Amino acid sequence: MTRRFLLVGLTGGLATGKSTVSDILRGLGCVVLDADVLAREVVEPGQPALATIAQEFGPEVLRPDGTLDRKRLGAIVFADPERRRRLEAITHPAIRDRYLARLAELEAEGFDGVVVWDAPVMIESGGYKNMDRLVVVITDAATQRERALARDGDRADVERKIASQMPLADKAALADYVIDNSGDRAATEAQAARVRSALGLEQETALRLAGRALPLAAMFVVDAENYGRNRLDPREAFLALKMGAPSVGWIAFHPRPPSAVFLLEDRSPDETNRAGKTVLGLDCVVRRFPDLIRLDCATPVAAVTTPRGSVVVARGGKRLRVIAVMLVEAADVDVRAMGRLAGRVELVCWASGCDVVCLYDRPAKGGNVGQVTTAVVRSLRQSGHALGGRPTGRAMGVIRDVVHGRLQTS
Repeated sequence: MTRRFLLVGLTGGLATGKSTVSDILRGLGCVVLDADVLAREVVEPGQPALATIAQEFGPEVLRPDGTLDRKRLGAIVFADPERRRRLEAITHPAIRDRYLARLAELEAEGFDGVVVWDAPVMIESGGYKNMDRLVVVITDAATQRERALARDGDRADVERKIASQMPLADKAALADYVIDNSGDRAATEAQAARVRSALGLEQETALRLAGRALPLAAMFVVDAENYGRNRLDPREAFLALKMGAPSVGWIAFHPRPPSAVFLLEDRSPDETNRAGKTVLGLDCVVRRFPDLIRLDCATPVAAVTTPRGSVVVARGGKRLRVIAVMLVEAADVDVRAMGRLAGRVELVCWASGCDVVCLYDRPAKGGNVGQVTTAVVRSLRQSGHALGGRPTGRAMGVIRDVVHGRLQTS
């Protein structure tokens, strides 16, 4: 059976507000499977896991009515990492069996939306590697401690629990999307809505092109839009890639020369997450779908899309083109160029360490996006950053075509 839903992991840390985000996503139409709910179910009276826990940790972890005293058990396992691992070895298999059974039910029903697996130790257990996408909820350290203390009332216990968990910064580094829950409810809702929209776009695009949900990435041929240097027909290049790399899920391409952007299945995160690569002799830059979403969101709010697909900003009686430049490696924060880079190029935003958004006052004759790329690279090198490989410039119109699914199927 072909799975039609996108499977998204949701995790965070103690008192970061993961449950709040989970409720918001549920309200936005996602099916949420909560590991904590399943964990309570597998230790209900009469369940095999509860008997094993009582045998392992002693009868004092049970209340007089035979139910699990979760607070007492928590005090034991948070103080001893080895005993915590033992508890996880008892409960996790039972939780996983229930989780897989629910996924099988959704697949049998033909559900074609977004399924969120809400689990606190998803990264620590390695389970995040089985997700199509990963969302991490964070908050600043002071807010985290304040909320945890308000809930639990024991400062020493709060500090012990936080110290036992993986640092939030390390979790965020693995995320496709990060939701900062340090502010008020409205701010968190706005971030969650943007993430939900992005996940829906990816899932809908995959369904339309491949007939099933799968995580997507895009491959951009370097210099494809520099007419004098790399004239290639997207269809011919696409067919060559299909024949030369049958194990890769190439499913669509941008039909308008000379853009030559290809959308592919993100089967191997380690492979497709590489910034630059060479495929059949073509120098390419690969970006996962969430990276393209960040670029699309970094477009100036005043920008409009022209009938020909270019994205422009009106300023001083001129129409400045919005251009994305993708670097093959991340630029260090302290050497990132900002502001005007050349007479006609202005760097306005970094979407990530690798991707920047520029405004380009394109001349009537002779101008192309390669000049924007050159200006960005020159500025970075003058700041002391040696770039490996060659970057590529991309018109934001092409990025938006990929993000919003306006592609030609294979």
